[in-house]
This record gives sequence, structure tokens and C-alpha cells, in this order.
Amino acid sequence: MPFDPQHQNQVNKEAWDQIYASTPNLVWGAGAVGFLEEFLRPEIARGRSFGRVLDAGTGEGRNLSLLLQLSRTITACDASEAALAKVPPAIKRHVPLTHCDLASTPFAGASFDFILLCDTVETLPDAVAVLREMRRILAPGGALVCNIPGPEGDVAGIEMTEIGHAEYLYRGRYFYRFFDDHEIALLFAETGWQVARAETMTWTEAAHPGFRAEPHQHRSRVFLLTASRPSLS
Repeated sequence: MPFDPQHQNQVNKEAWDQIYASTPNLVWGAGAVGFLEEFLRPEIARGRSFGRVLDAGTGEGRNLSLLLQLSRTITACDASEAALAKVPPAIKRHVPLTHCDLASTPFAGASFDFILLCDTVETLPDAVAVLREMRRILAPGGALVCNIPGPEGDVAGIEMTEIGHAEYLYRGRYFYRFFDDHEIALLFAETGWQVARAETMTWTEAAHPGFRAEPHQHRSRVFLLTASRPSLS
């Protein structure tokens, strides 16, 4: 059966929503993802102004406390209502939350000066559509930070069934796509991005309730992206 990104996107959204709703605990924990503070440190040292920030695919908001140290104008969005419901109340008081598909957000063009797309690209059945949308809502001179694990990382293949070239279903439900360096370059070129900084980073994650039972390491390429051409919309 041919791969249908729209169908898989809907399956994906339902699967993620169910796991967030399945436990009162935070699936990913309360602390920011392990690479983020270290990767942003040089940008802070250079005096980058973060301005209007979007945490795209915020989940339960694990990165919002760190982002609030960089800007007081933060917005967060996610496709899972159950995830957004678990963002801590102390953070909700400062951060507007929007439930939306990342490929079709309600934000006007050039709404944000800095976008974080954390642990998300590899889970997207249609990464091109989402990266184009992020490009549309980024203001001139802004930047996007995202991470993309490759097939050599320690996530690929674990409890996964291959359904296409470097495409997998984790536990038969959650879509994952792992890009090699050449495929990443093509993805960025197609969606209007250029790489300003890139690092390969490794960090340890605690066990995730209902998802991974043991502490584990992640290895991922992390990118600071800027626009390579004007937004098409």
C-alpha cells in the first residue's frame, strides 16, 4: 500500500495524544531537553536577541522554562490537546498555548524571531510541509533551531518496524524518519533554509512513562537555521 502522509499524520497525532493522556506524569520530564542549553550558549554569548519566540511542538512544555529565561514573549503550540493540558500552570500564566497542526498554524507570516522545533522533525510524516510553514512564520533575520537524529543514532531501529527507506513505525504506531547528511541538505534546500551552525550532540534522557522504560542516550545533529530565500507566502 503506498505511503499516505496525510493518513499517517492523523494516526501519529492520535497516538501521541493517547500517550500524553495515558499518565498524569510528564512523559518527557520537567527539565529542558539535554542539548538545548549547551547549544544556545554561544548564541547568548554573541548577544542574539531572541525577541518573539515560538516553541513549535512543545509537548508538555519541557523547554519553556529555559526559553522564558531568554524572552518574555513566548508562544507554544502542539498538535496534542492532551499534551498542552499538562503544561505546568505556572508556565501557562506566561505562555499562550495554541492547539494546531504544525504544517498549518494560525499564525501570521513573520510572527516570530526565533523558533524551536525540538525532537520533532524525525516524527513528521511530511517534514517538508512543516519546515515550509516554519519558514513562513519566521520574521526576516530570525532563526530556527531543530535537531535531527540520523540512522546511526541510538534511537533508530529500537522496537521499530521498517515501512520504507529510513522510515519506521515505533511499536507499530509512531512514525519516525531518519535522514542522512545528504537528505538533510536536500530537505533544507527544498524548504528555504540554510545552516548557520551545526553540531552533533549527545545527552542522556531519563525513562519516559509509557514510551521507553529505561534511561537512554540520544545522539542528534542540532542545527541553527536561517532563511536562504524569502518566504513563498
